[in-house]
Amino acid sequence: VAVLAVLKAGGCYLPLDPAYPERRLTDAALAAELAVVIADPGAPPPFPVPLLLAPDDGGGCAAPLPVPSREALAYVLFTSGSTGRPKGVAMPHGPLANLIAWQIKTAGPAARVLQFTSLNFDVSAQEIFATLASGGTLVIASEEERRDPALLLRCLAEEKVERLFLPAAALQALAIAAEEARATLALREIVTAGEQLQMSPPLRRFVTDQCIALLRNQYGPTETHVASECTLEGDAAHWPELPPIGRAIAGGRLYVLDRCGAMPPAGVPGELHIGGLLLARGYLGRPGETAARFVPDPYGAPGARMYRTGDLARRRADGALEFLGRCDRQLKVRGVRVEPGEVEAVLREAPGVHDAAVVDGPDPAGAGGRRLLAYVVAEDTDAEALRRHCRARLPEPLVPSLIALLPALPLTPSGKVDRAALPDIAPEPPRDGDTRPRNPLEAAIAGIWGEVLKLDPIAPDANFFDLGGHSLLATRVMARIRARLGVDLPLRTLFERPTVAELAEAILDRELEQDPAAPPPTEAQGATHER
Repeated sequence: VAVLAVLKAGGCYLPLDPAYPERRLTDAALAAELAVVIADPGAPPPFPVPLLLAPDDGGGCAAPLPVPSREALAYVLFTSGSTGRPKGVAMPHGPLANLIAWQIKTAGPAARVLQFTSLNFDVSAQEIFATLASGGTLVIASEEERRDPALLLRCLAEEKVERLFLPAAALQALAIAAEEARATLALREIVTAGEQLQMSPPLRRFVTDQCIALLRNQYGPTETHVASECTLEGDAAHWPELPPIGRAIAGGRLYVLDRCGAMPPAGVPGELHIGGLLLARGYLGRPGETAARFVPDPYGAPGARMYRTGDLARRRADGALEFLGRCDRQLKVRGVRVEPGEVEAVLREAPGVHDAAVVDGPDPAGAGGRRLLAYVVAEDTDAEALRRHCRARLPEPLVPSLIALLPALPLTPSGKVDRAALPDIAPEPPRDGDTRPRNPLEAAIAGIWGEVLKLDPIAPDANFFDLGGHSLLATRVMARIRARLGVDLPLRTLFERPTVAELAEAILDRELEQDPAAPPPTEAQGATHER
């Protein structure tokens, strides 16, 4: 409601997630020079900006509303920045209107659509505006449903959702949860974006079992929103393991260019550039970075610009584009853009830290996913303290899953960090004390963690997130606990009680709630430690 009201009043909206660290919210507010903040009275922002609280009388405004121009800003979204500061992408109404018109034309009849994506990400605009402008119904997912695939499945079934926008990593988790729950859905179309799509066996079975007619693989950075699409239909068994990103949407132009700015032949890689009607205005208050990324388009009309994505691609003989990775150090972690420089800058601010390097590595979640790994040169600190430091300053996807302390970072002959020579990282070994589970329930939980994290042994007091766990892996743990132990706990339980011993206590508490008359658990049932 607030987003629609701001736009109707002729304003530009900037989402500020109360769950983000205060420093990040304050930096965004200062960079955007906010005039007013719409906030819940119980959660005021951590910076001095006038508050506008929504009236509760249900009244409306009868005054004529302004009609914005194509050049007027619709929203500003902050993304990870290579200099250590997030940068705000300023998106005008024109590109957004072009996207919505294309989406409505290609998507077919109005549908019930799940609004899954956080307002912090551009896909939320596609979900909201394309649905409402086409006469469809927008189903708002709760925070719990966004984070827990089992609850999300229940929501999809109960609300009879027909069209779903979902990042590739979340789609993989949903497919796995659907196998365990054997849910029957009304879905007929899925749109995925955010990172490279991999057609894993669970995802192929999900599409087939649910009789999903279309899977749309879309591509586009925040600076342009959606730029291309590849539509997959028919027998999912015959779809490529790594589907292409397809062709430009209406109003857009995609160029694969070599270092000289020329178009190489089909099949030869180059950097992907985006032109046409899709481009954001640039980065808010960052003219230098805007000029470096939004460059003149030699193939367009005089004065036209194109955006240098930093992504490698190649054009197939049939004209479709294949995504090949990054030209620079930018990473994608569970669909979220991560500039290693921003994470390294935060780590270097921690007490005792002399230097830091951040890279990505394979994620135990599988399906081609990646996770952040940090290498730190420091004294008088440890990995746990550094993770706490990062959590207080960075959103969850930007917090390294594993941190290794090194005496020095390896260097190339020219004196730069030799990232290829960084050693493999393993979770910290169990600290002093007994590492064995103390009862069958703890053994069962430790076994599930070991499967998901690819680790053994796991001590009762080990922290799931210090072992490399993250929100996507947490969903898998809770799904397996639900399937094997018959206990249905919300996903937040693992965040609130992140050790094996604490999670075992939570399970016993839930069993006692469900059957208060039951006798106290015996040692064989898993309650050997004091409750």
